[in-house]
Amino acid sequence: MIYLDVTSAAASRMSTGVQRAIRGIFSTFVGEKMVPVIWDRRGGCYSLLSSLERERLTNPFAAGFRTSFWPDVQETMLSLGRMNELMGKPARRLEWSGFPGEGNVLMIPDLCWDSRVESWEALAAHPGRKIAIFHDAMPLRLPGQSSSRDDLFADYVKGLGRMDLVICVSQEVEDDLLGYWKEFGIPARLTRVIPWPMPFQGLRPVSRVPTGKPRLLYVSRLRLRKNHLILLEACERLWQEGMDFSLDLIGIADALTDTLRILRELYRLVRKGRPVRWLRHVSDADLARAYRESTFTVFPSRMEGFGLPILESLWHGCPVVCGTNGALGEVSRGGGCLSVDQNDPASLADGIRLLLTDHVTLDVLRKEAWLRSFRIWENYQADLQRALSEVSR
Repeated sequence: MIYLDVTSAAASRMSTGVQRAIRGIFSTFVGEKMVPVIWDRRGGCYSLLSSLERERLTNPFAAGFRTSFWPDVQETMLSLGRMNELMGKPARRLEWSGFPGEGNVLMIPDLCWDSRVESWEALAAHPGRKIAIFHDAMPLRLPGQSSSRDDLFADYVKGLGRMDLVICVSQEVEDDLLGYWKEFGIPARLTRVIPWPMPFQGLRPVSRVPTGKPRLLYVSRLRLRKNHLILLEACERLWQEGMDFSLDLIGIADALTDTLRILRELYRLVRKGRPVRWLRHVSDADLARAYRESTFTVFPSRMEGFGLPILESLWHGCPVVCGTNGALGEVSRGGGCLSVDQNDPASLADGIRLLLTDHVTLDVLRKEAWLRSFRIWENYQADLQRALSEVSR
């Protein structure tokens, strides 16, 4: 039996990278012996899912979903479903002693900056295998840029040393993890690199070239390290030159201070008549439509553990202007991307200007994007099964 920790995907209707990955793993293993579980902070153990939590896991864009700066505000604390979820939690709690049990696996694809980490010392002594997925070491590499305290994240990284296997989403992430384990004096455990597959399911969209005024798209939560301010400065330089294009931003509001700084600059440009919009958090269907309708996308984030929006854009045949450092280079390598120094407004503006004015280069990148091959969830499942078999031996 595989117990899958789906806490962030079952507790929220958000669909950022981590939630998309958790939902993808769960849907891929449908039919397997997999039980989704959620961390119960009050009980200090795992619980089975309520009907509302299962709906969030399997259908975050249920009827009534609206674009929002934070989608969970649509669920009021006094809703009937929320009340039933809270009242029924004690009955759904799993017996913690011995969990997950001989021959079973606990898989934790979530970020764990909470009481789960405190339980890992006891969990390590329980029978069964414990596997975690590590997404990035950003709070340690960029102190002060995380959504929570950096010392909590350090405890999380140290706690990963109690796992039987840690799966890293990129080579850079594995290098970071091994480096911080060494720095913290944590004996290295078994690690494997298994990159994320393409989250969009089914056949790729039909190749088409968007018409009309050029439209740029940036998909990312509003965080300073994501370089929205650098992007807005680069675009303002081009608008001042008289270039005619629009910019759409898609993503949730994140840390309050970061979000306010970014929105303050965005609305300053709007008041000047600049064609820039924040579309907030949208459904997967609306996200796919935005990719299809974009001339190209930009992804100026300083650094990432993976860089999923780059793959999503290329999947839709849409070229990307991005940096190529670290994991960004791992994802962008293979065609369809224009390399820039994403931390320099002038370099970013030059890259955007090139694709707005040089249609030959844009067409070459578009063809490269369509020729890219992509990992799918079946590939990921096969890699995961091999890793499970290896840790069993």
